[in-house]
This record gives sequence, structure tokens and C-alpha cells, in this order.
Amino acid sequence: MTVDMAEPTNIIDPLSNLVQGFVAQHIVFMVRAQEAIQFSEQPGVNLRGALYQALITRFSPNVPVPGLPYDLIRQFLEGLDDENARGRDLPRAYTVEPPPPNAHYSTGEQFEFGITLFGQAVSYLPYLFYALRDVADLGIGFGRGRFQMIRICEVNPLNKSRRQIIDPHQVSDLRLAINHKAIQYAVNLWRSDEILLRFLTPARLTDYGALARRPSLGILLRRLLERAQSLVEQNQSKPEVAAGLERWKAEWMRMGALGDVLDAQHLIADNTYWKDVTSHSHIKGRSSPIGGLMGKARWQINERDVLYWLLWGQSLHVGKNTAKGDGWYSVE
Repeated sequence: MTVDMAEPTNIIDPLSNLVQGFVAQHIVFMVRAQEAIQFSEQPGVNLRGALYQALITRFSPNVPVPGLPYDLIRQFLEGLDDENARGRDLPRAYTVEPPPPNAHYSTGEQFEFGITLFGQAVSYLPYLFYALRDVADLGIGFGRGRFQMIRICEVNPLNKSRRQIIDPHQVSDLRLAINHKAIQYAVNLWRSDEILLRFLTPARLTDYGALARRPSLGILLRRLLERAQSLVEQNQSKPEVAAGLERWKAEWMRMGALGDVLDAQHLIADNTYWKDVTSHSHIKGRSSPIGGLMGKARWQINERDVLYWLLWGQSLHVGKNTAKGDGWYSVE
């Protein structure tokens, strides 16, 4: 990202009503391996599985009763809502930011991973802290290697700042949440007409049921707006300020059309590749594909509204299997 620290101008205010009362809170856990730890081809699967099991075991050990509402922990983890207009499955109110694929850490080595919470789900942080202590003791990855927590920080991916929030003596207030104002500020500091998207984990995007195996801003922006709408509607702190379906639909159409034009006329370089990955579910008793686009692609982009949503996507992830770490990218 190329920025100029001059006073920001041309503030983008019209988009604020879409995300009013919504935040993304990035937490990074720095740990030290107490035993050898070997992650899989998609470490997000390992992290999500271990975290899921720890949360269920500690806070929701009882088997759900058919016909009764899920408890808060299971709602948080599984994103189910019988009244949702798009069906019972909702985007999870969290993502994981995993270590690199097939990462191996020897005893004593340090590494880190992240968890991002959206909107009201930030209130689940204490549950996550306790659950991750259990994960550290039980181990993770192939062979269940244990680790020791060193430091917990909140981070801002827009400017790469981080701040320790837990030390041996106290828990600090959170100050680096990503919201409309933070995204707005980053957009107005941008001084480049080129944007590079670096896909850090597989981005599994679909268009009319078909997988998008080449980078497409039109498809990415449509899927991102759909995800943003659902996350905001389900997790914003002030439901009474929801923008409404028509406003979201108009933005979806506008961004998709802009993305299509940029794909056709302003794609500068495509250095992406397709990576096949599978995830096995012990509960379902089968494996499912979670692979997607990896690598990087560059566009010439002068439309600040496009940059605005792409920066939000850094925090939200995009596409399928985001709770398992997929769809994580950076904007550079």
C-alpha cells in the first residue's frame, strides 16, 4: 500500500449508512511451540476445528434438543437462524487468519495466528481466551502439538499497527477496531492508481454456481457485498439503523458493474493459481473441497468506492469457508 500522510480529503460519507454500528476486531495470538507442531495444507481447518471443540466442550457440552433454540455458543459457531430470509445458514461472525500452509514449528519456535470477530460477536472474546487456553493444553495439528501463549494483541491491518491487550496483570480496552471511519481514512490516504490483491488463503468464489478459477473483481465484489450485508444485518450493534435491502441491492449492482469494467479494461497482471484443498468433517463423515485462488493479481483502479470495499474485504474475507480461514487477502 502506497500512502501519503497528508490530510485526507474527499471523504466517502454515503457508504456509512450501510455499515453504521458495525466493526471488525482483529486479534492476534503469539505463541511458542512446546512440542513439534505440524499444520495441514490449510491450517485454518486445524485452528477452526480445535477452537470449535474447545468452545463446545467448555461452554456447550449438552447435545442440542430438536425444536429448541441453540445456545449462544452454538449460534456463534454454527450461524443458524430459522428466520433468516436466505435460509438457516448465516455467515459465521468470525474468521481465522492461519499460519502458512503445511507450516512446521519445532519445540521452542514462535508463531502467530489471528481471529477476527464481527459486530456484537466481539463480546465473545472472553470465551475465546478461555477456549484457546484449552487448545494450547490439548494441542493442535497433526500429532496434537501443544503450545504456550506468549502475547495477545489487537491489530489494525490498514496500517499494520498492533497493541498488546493482555499482560500478566490486566486486560486492556480495545482501541483498534475496523469500522467505516477507519476504512474511510485509509481510502483517503491512498496515493496510487494501482491495487494488488494478494490471496493469502484459498479464495473459493462462485458465479451462478460455477467456480471462478481466474481473478475477477466483478465476482469478488458481488460476493463481498452479499457477505457484508449479511454480517452487518446480523451483527451490527444498532439494528435500527439497518440500511435496507434496496440500498444494499443498488450497491451490489453498482460495485459488480464497476468490477466487470475493471476486469475487462484494467487488469494489469494475473499471477494467481488454483489450489485444491479438502477438509474432512468427523461429524458429517466426509471430506469437502475448500480450495480456491491463491497468488496475486493487480488492477489499475481509480474508483475510491471499489477500494473502500476491497479494504473491508481484508477484514471480512470473501467467498466460501471463511470460518476455516479461506478467502483471506491483503490489499497492497
